[in-house]
Amino acid sequence: MRARHRATNRQIVVWATTIALLAAASSAGAARRPASGHHEFLGGPWEVFVKMGLEGDAVRLPVSIADENKSQPLHAMVPVLGTPVKVRLERYLPDVKWEATAADDPNGGPVARVSLRGESLQQDIWLCARDRERQSIAAHIGSVALRELPLPPESSLLQELTDPEVAGLLLIWMSDSDSPRMYAVKPGRTLTLANSPWTLSVARYVPHYSIDRQTKQVTNLSDKPENPAVEIRVERDGQEYRQWLWSQFAMSPHKQQQLPFRVRFLDFHVSAGRYILAVAPGPQSHLLSLKDGKKHVEPVQAGKRYSFEDKRYSFGVEELRPRARIETAWKNDSEMLLHPGIVATILRGDTAEQVLLELGQPCHHKTTLGTLVVLYRRVP
Repeated sequence: MRARHRATNRQIVVWATTIALLAAASSAGAARRPASGHHEFLGGPWEVFVKMGLEGDAVRLPVSIADENKSQPLHAMVPVLGTPVKVRLERYLPDVKWEATAADDPNGGPVARVSLRGESLQQDIWLCARDRERQSIAAHIGSVALRELPLPPESSLLQELTDPEVAGLLLIWMSDSDSPRMYAVKPGRTLTLANSPWTLSVARYVPHYSIDRQTKQVTNLSDKPENPAVEIRVERDGQEYRQWLWSQFAMSPHKQQQLPFRVRFLDFHVSAGRYILAVAPGPQSHLLSLKDGKKHVEPVQAGKRYSFEDKRYSFGVEELRPRARIETAWKNDSEMLLHPGIVATILRGDTAEQVLLELGQPCHHKTTLGTLVVLYRRVP
């Protein structure tokens, strides 16, 4: 099989859906078995639809599978009319499953394998601090978020994070060659930056940043950290700059404001059942949470279970890697019609690229001739 990046649709949805599906599977019995109703909306007749751009002619190739519950080779070629491009169908899979794995990468960031356990739930998920779609997992039972720290925090800074008014950390680079400095974010606080004539004030923090459509002013939609942001004010000898920074977006538009240094905001907003895992270079990582209504920070312990607000569910940190990336690959998980797919290769001259066509999900492939659309679907 060939690994490729597959964007998640926010793991909030994935995890919540997984819990519901596992609960349903448990009530139906541990063994998966075919159901006639299931086949009615997944089974054939199928076809592969191929078209180049909006103006190109479409080609529709019927796909006939002898046993839709069995993986089997395919031997078919679909030409893209008016182009040298062809799509070769190679293998049918009845139950496609995507798996995430971690690969060491000297240019990568922190990744963590988190095990989720509870009633009808047994799943491991990889988090990646530098991938916005994989920075956290969340559902009604609780959440876990991963934060990357550029250097090990002092014990005094960790203690500051337990202050109920502290919303996170500011990372400040006075120059591109300097290591960043870390400061606790507390609204109303003014920071005197060491070896610098500039002072920095934290004007405002909002956990759910938005813009009011009528007033065009910043507003806070809720107390949940959906889009955490902080407004800072930088001053020196009558010069003043104001800037909003967003935790979810490392590339904030501060350069447009010509701030005299680079700044990034990391939120550490915790609530009941919400944990934040802070990983820095070195052997020790820390976990921030809320216990008995108070913020608490502790070293991460391998093998320890941490309970969510719903005590029937918990998580553990099974593996931490400071420099890695997440790779996603597919496999056929069973000989049963559950999530059908077709392995195909897009050919043009001497180039070949393998893709996986999942039932009902268009595959968009960019070429110099336009965007090639390949769709494996039920015959309309």
